[in-house]
Amino acid sequence: MKTFVLFAYLCFFSFLSMSAQQFSRIFLFDEFAKAQIKFRNRTQAIVSLNYDVANKKMLYTQGDDLMEVTNIQTVDTIFVKGHKFIPVANVFYEVVPLKNGIVYIDWLIKDVNIGSKGALGAVTQGSVHNLQMSNLGLNAVEMYTPYKQQELGSTDLYQRKSDNTYFIRKKNKFVKLKTLKQLKKASPDNKDKIDAFAKENKIDMKETRDALLVINYCLGL
Repeated sequence: MKTFVLFAYLCFFSFLSMSAQQFSRIFLFDEFAKAQIKFRNRTQAIVSLNYDVANKKMLYTQGDDLMEVTNIQTVDTIFVKGHKFIPVANVFYEVVPLKNGIVYIDWLIKDVNIGSKGALGAVTQGSVHNLQMSNLGLNAVEMYTPYKQQELGSTDLYQRKSDNTYFIRKKNKFVKLKTLKQLKKASPDNKDKIDAFAKENKIDMKETRDALLVINYCLGL
């Protein structure tokens, strides 16, 4: 029954090969995990799922095949590994409860070229661009050379970088909080406090933890 429900409400899925993916991917979780999809008509399905944060695609497996959840207007909520996602327009936002309120994350992670490895392991600055290579398990601190580039003799180094967009809800509308400037605009009476907090905690809005920290602070003002 659950299988029938899944195909009935995700009938416009995309079929993708696990061995020959059309696009390079970066996954939010280290592995595909059991997930619960609740539909707007109150039916549900259980699948093995992961979120591709480079291409903003919710993917699930069926045997050796990789499927894309499209037809997302039929979806109400997705629960996976303690995380909650809701569809907004044609993407999914993660719903994150903080101490002082709720924030919604529109995930976007990029692999950025940070330079080349010198003779002694030093990094020389190179051009910066979004490579969108899938290397599971790497965090935002580690530097690496993708395997395929190593085979070609490349010494280019890459690093995970966040380009997330964050939202809170006010009067049933989403308010964008991607930069400190937008945070201060959303709370104009607390500009000096926000600046002081950001300086004291060395906030970098390109780091997910930092962004959530300062947004939580602003929600408590």
